[in-house]
This record gives sequence, C-alpha cells and structure tokens, in this order.
Amino acid sequence: MIDSFIHKINASLKSLFQDTNRRYKLGLISDRLFQDTQEFVLRKGKRIRPLLFILSYRGYTPRKTYPEKKLFASAASIELLHDYMLIHDDVIDNSDLRRGKPTLHKIFDQQIKLSDNAKIGHELAIVAGDILFALALEAFLSIDEDKSRKEKALKKLIETAAFTGAGEFIDIVFGHSTIEHFTEKKIFLNYTLKTAKYTFECPLLLGAILAGAHPKELKKLSNLGLAAGQAFQIYDDFLDLFATEKIIGKSILSDLAESKKTLLVFKTYAKLKGKKKRYFRRILEKKSKTRADLKNFRRLVVESGAYDYGLKKMTTLQNKAIRLTEELTMKEAYRKELKNIILKLSPSHMPLDIKRRSE
Repeated sequence: MIDSFIHKINASLKSLFQDTNRRYKLGLISDRLFQDTQEFVLRKGKRIRPLLFILSYRGYTPRKTYPEKKLFASAASIELLHDYMLIHDDVIDNSDLRRGKPTLHKIFDQQIKLSDNAKIGHELAIVAGDILFALALEAFLSIDEDKSRKEKALKKLIETAAFTGAGEFIDIVFGHSTIEHFTEKKIFLNYTLKTAKYTFECPLLLGAILAGAHPKELKKLSNLGLAAGQAFQIYDDFLDLFATEKIIGKSILSDLAESKKTLLVFKTYAKLKGKKKRYFRRILEKKSKTRADLKNFRRLVVESGAYDYGLKKMTTLQNKAIRLTEELTMKEAYRKELKNIILKLSPSHMPLDIKRRSE
C-alpha cells in the first residue's frame, strides 16, 4: 500500500509541475526556475507528510469512491509546502547539500551566469520557495470534498505554516543564544512548532477534517501527531550528529557548525562537569568546527548520558503515539500502516552507523 501511495504522490508532483508550467509559463520566465525547482522537488524522499494525509483521509472517509487523482494532488500539496520550507531553511543555514545533492540556491549559483558574475542563488531560491508555497495552496484545493470541510482544512494548513515559521524564528534566535539560557521546555516548544505540527499533526488532521472525522478523533490525532513529531525530531537530531553524510544526504558538520541547541546538546552540557563541560562549550561556540571536533563532541554526548537520555525520551514519545494510534476508530488497514510509520522512529530502526558512533 505505502509503495503504491508513494508512486502516486510522485506522479502527482510531476503532473502538478507540468500543469503549472502550462498555465503559468514558468519555463518562459526562466528555464532554470522551472527545471531546477522541479528537479529539487522530485528528488527521492520519504514523502511522509503526504502519506500521512492519504492514510488519514482514506482511513476516515465514508465514501466508497472518490476522484483519486484530485486526492493525490491535494496530498502532493503538502510535499510542496515541505519543499518550500526546506529551500528557505537551506538558505538560512547556507547549506550545501539536500537529499544528497546541491541545495537549490547552490544550483542557481552554478547554473545562472550573470554579466557581472554576481551570485544571487540565495535570493532566487527564496523566490522559488515562495512560488512553491503559492502552488501548494492552490493544489491543496484540488480534492473533491465538502466546501465547508475544505475551508476548515485550508485554515489548518495556513495556521500550521505560520506556526512552522515561528519555530524557524525561534531556531534562528536559539542559534545565537548561549547554552545557559535553555531549558528542556524551550527546546520542545521549538520541536513542536518547527517539526511536530507540520510533519505529523497537520497532515493527519487535514485528511481527517476533509473526511469528516469526529472532533474526538481530531483531538486524538493532534496528540498523536505532536508526540510522534517530537520523537521524529529527536530521531533526526541523532542522525544529524551521529550518522554519515551518505545516510542523511547533507554535511555531517551542518548542525554542529550552526551550534544547534538540540535536546542532546542541552542534556550533555547539563550533565557534564568541570573541564569536560568547558571543553564541550568551547567546541559548541567555535566559529569553525572540524571533524575532530565532531568526534570529540559525539564522545561527550555518549559519556555524559545524554545519548541514553535522548533514546529514552524518544521511545517514551513513540510509545505514547502508538497507544493513541490503537485508540483511533480509523479503518484497520490504514491504522496499521500509520502505526508502522511511527514504529520506525524507534532506536532499533536507526541506521547501524549511528548507534553510539564516536569516530
């Protein structure tokens, strides 16, 4: 079922770009705008957000038949929203890689040659991201459903985009704040706003709202989505710090270079004492970090107990999400697939390279 859904989501993304180019003539405005943005969006990805949307809608809808093409166009809109956020995030972080290939702003710098040799990739990527956001809103309305439910779902989508932007705002400020100003509560607020709401809660709620699910189910889905989304972010923190570049598709030094204040970083600093604590902070605050710094940073995360603390926290959140999944009245086949997605956020499913990797 999941493989079939991913295939249809990818086909819908391709179709949306073809339709967009036909109606808006993006290729005439700039070949690079159309081709490079399309290539970025169509790169291989997990498609977790549109998948959750499809599972939720089909899990709750009482309809026996519905225009599938329109349903998958709406699902693809959530992937476009995700790519819009990724493009802007890469510009903010000045990242080089995304999904194992150059980020969009780097591609624009490589492909667009100007007479004055200016590099305007960052500016162009921001504009391309804005266009994707507009296209996402348009595509979302494709689904053939009750107008009042479509309006309610659209408001939830826009609300989530605003919350995610607020999370990005906080994340940027956090990057320039000293570690002493942090609490676990602040970190989880950022996890909720920047990741949990738009990665899990939003697509689950959108599908259920459009399908006409009961308000009690929406409340359960919201709590489930936030717990699963927070577990997902901790999982991602482990990958960013302990995985290889091949696994995560970007520089293994990226989050460390940006001095990201993650749960692992916060707990490591809180647990360390004396020289080790001071040394850990020196690495965190260095302007330019090396692979040797990363190796020592990893070692201190493990030695401090923060590694095990993060695993325990992630598992607790995952178990909460699974328990809530089992309480849903969603059709069994779709509820089972939703549960399987959440189960993959466990330590046992981490890539082998990341388990206690310290070198």
